[in-house]
Amino acid sequence: MATALMMVGGLSANAGDATTVDEKDWTAGNYYHLKSGSSYLALDGNKSDSVIVKSLDNIKTKAALDSALWQISDKETALGVTTYKITNKATQDVLSFAAKADADLNLASGVDRWVLGNTIKGFYDGDKTLELVVTDGKLSLAATGGTAFSVEAPYSDFPLDAAQLGNGFSVFQLMFGDTYEGNIFGGKELLAKDLDGGYVSLQFAGDETFADGKAKLLGVDTTKTVISGAKGVYGAKFVADSTYAALMGVHSVGNEDFQKFKFTVNLKNDSIAMYVKAAPDVNGETLASINNVRVVYAQTGSTKVLTVSETGDALQGDLPKITAKRGTPVEISSGDGFYFLQSASKGANAGKYYVAYDREGSKGVFMGGDSVPELTIPRGQWLVKANNGKYSIVDRESNTTLIKNGEVFAVKGMEDTYLIGQDTITLKERGTNSDINDAYLGSFAASEQELLDKGYILSLYTATPGVPELFMYTPDSILKGSAEEAAQLFKLYPVGTTKVAGAQELGDTISVIDYQLGGYFLDGKVAKDGANGLKFSKTDKALNFRFLAKPNSQLYSLVTEGGKYVGIDINTSNLQLTASAGTSVNIAPMDAPEYASFEAGHKRLVSDGNSLVMNPLNFFAQAKTEGSEITKAAYEKDNFSLWVEPDTVVAGKQLYFISSAVGDTRYYLSYKDTTINNISAETYRNAMFLSNDTIKRSKNSPALFAFKVNERGGYILENQQQLKKSVGNSNAGYPYVGIVNGFVVLEKFPSTAFEVQTASAPTANEEVNVSEIKVISHDGQVIVANASGRMITLSNILGQTIGVRRANSEYFSMPATSGIILVTVEGDTTYKVIVK
Repeated sequence: MATALMMVGGLSANAGDATTVDEKDWTAGNYYHLKSGSSYLALDGNKSDSVIVKSLDNIKTKAALDSALWQISDKETALGVTTYKITNKATQDVLSFAAKADADLNLASGVDRWVLGNTIKGFYDGDKTLELVVTDGKLSLAATGGTAFSVEAPYSDFPLDAAQLGNGFSVFQLMFGDTYEGNIFGGKELLAKDLDGGYVSLQFAGDETFADGKAKLLGVDTTKTVISGAKGVYGAKFVADSTYAALMGVHSVGNEDFQKFKFTVNLKNDSIAMYVKAAPDVNGETLASINNVRVVYAQTGSTKVLTVSETGDALQGDLPKITAKRGTPVEISSGDGFYFLQSASKGANAGKYYVAYDREGSKGVFMGGDSVPELTIPRGQWLVKANNGKYSIVDRESNTTLIKNGEVFAVKGMEDTYLIGQDTITLKERGTNSDINDAYLGSFAASEQELLDKGYILSLYTATPGVPELFMYTPDSILKGSAEEAAQLFKLYPVGTTKVAGAQELGDTISVIDYQLGGYFLDGKVAKDGANGLKFSKTDKALNFRFLAKPNSQLYSLVTEGGKYVGIDINTSNLQLTASAGTSVNIAPMDAPEYASFEAGHKRLVSDGNSLVMNPLNFFAQAKTEGSEITKAAYEKDNFSLWVEPDTVVAGKQLYFISSAVGDTRYYLSYKDTTINNISAETYRNAMFLSNDTIKRSKNSPALFAFKVNERGGYILENQQQLKKSVGNSNAGYPYVGIVNGFVVLEKFPSTAFEVQTASAPTANEEVNVSEIKVISHDGQVIVANASGRMITLSNILGQTIGVRRANSEYFSMPATSGIILVTVEGDTTYKVIVK
């Protein structure tokens, strides 16, 4: 017992009892050290199939010593040579290397029988040998020159703390080699807790307290079994009891030390010696306390009784065979996943939620007041992961660890509540590993497909009382917010992903995606305007933005470089960058429009620096730059200003006439069933400007075009007449406007995207007559005056048709939903009204 007590504070430089074991004493089932100098043959703790030698100085765990213990068994003698198999205690792997001269130190089938003389040597291929060589503390294999090894006994009284009793778990079982009366330990799940001085307390796992809340501890009782000739503590019984102090008239002696156990193990065969710090002198005249006693058994007739005895010369009884094995650890019933952790302890933090854990101070960091964690942000969320009965628990905001590969203990009578470390905590399940978009928790993250299929309307909520939801829009490139103007449909361009949080100790990462903001039917991306303004620009550096979730809300803060937040100047309606997050942003996904919708106006259609233009001499459509020669003149600015006017809407697609004028005659861009010299007739057809008066009235007009959104930017000009021919037969029509050798053509497949720029009206008598038609809204109705007989089409701001009717009077009304409505009058233009 004295040896065990001395070993508690640390082990000696020797790894065992420093006793060399002779070959005649090698016993199957026992384990020994194989020592060369100060090095011991072992398996690598980081790679258990790799053989090494290591020093065992100051080793403090049984597991580390077990990796350097070997069974020597299966003796065989052939041709006068005796060989053994050598088996590792920790893994039960046989010492075996590949049967070749350059074998490495990884375990492999091959040489698995060894001659243990002065060296450790194995044979293969007849007389070839592998020998273990130790040089400067490193192990190697060689054909000759083996290093001397000795077989030594390990510790016979290695002290075990709480976790080592259960092979890494403090929940364990004590196994006895026989049946003993009064054995309250055998076959029970026991929970050990470390105490000062190398002692442990023992409780029944899952039954740790009495009804009054007092701890139920196992120990030696003041009652006894009568044994003939017993002295001192011999015969004292074991009992589960609370702890009490000496109290006159109640307890003549306190039992605190009777409930403190100590265990040592003989590493040779894992047999355990079990001690108690003190026990009552149940055979004395007075009930005194006697220190340092050992668990023994007494034979009384045919019955064996488990009790205690003093040690040394005063030892009575016999020593039972005791071993230990891992018990059944407590499992968190709902398994791995994300949780909110609520303190179930008493005191100032009772009921509060953990957000982090301060390991230096060994205390939790809590949310303030009655704050509760949320599903949408990492703060207050914890990742729980099991590993062979142990748990690691790490928070998802700051990556602090509550426990790492440790045990949890259920709290009796409290559902989903556990003792974790020193804290009593209730686990509230937040979700599982399959939670959607969990990797981007706390920020907006759209999938690649969503970014292709959707556009996004962004609106602002300010902290100013009385200010309604303000939609982001731009009248002239400057970004503004308005409750009445048509909202800008944004396109999001992901530009990078950054890890910002997560329980990274457990492989969990939370990232945020940076986006640049572009616009449908609008050139450029959002950039800074001056010091703090925002604008759309094709030339200035685009800003990167993050959408960060706001607490207790489904809204976001829109944050850009330098930690600036997007806000709004209420007085000017201009968006601006601020230092505070006072303004919230809502993200509304909308089906991305396949086709553009423009109001009537003068436009310039540009592709790769060249603009679509009508050759005024032969009316062919061509792609030119200003100053390009015609025959006797040059193209000037006015030539490039084309009049784009909406006509009808087909299946939600707005169709347009595109025209240019010479004098008083207007010419319309059209499909022409002719070919151009030197261009394949099978692949292309002409695009020409035609002046036929009936071209606008034709049901199947060759001059109607749609602006199809190109995902890579710009628009594809699509001829409606030729598109209908291509339905079901892609080779039948020539629907797409392209450019070949400077000529504008119509082709079978799209190859050219055009940028649509606003142009000024031509100066030479180019004004288009605007009808006297008027469009107004009143009380949920759209009213169109002076358009009798014309088709009226109502669309929303995304160009989606919501109603089509022919006006049957000069003061014609149609019902409409509230909001911004586009009203297209056949043969006229498109008007925008706000219906309330």
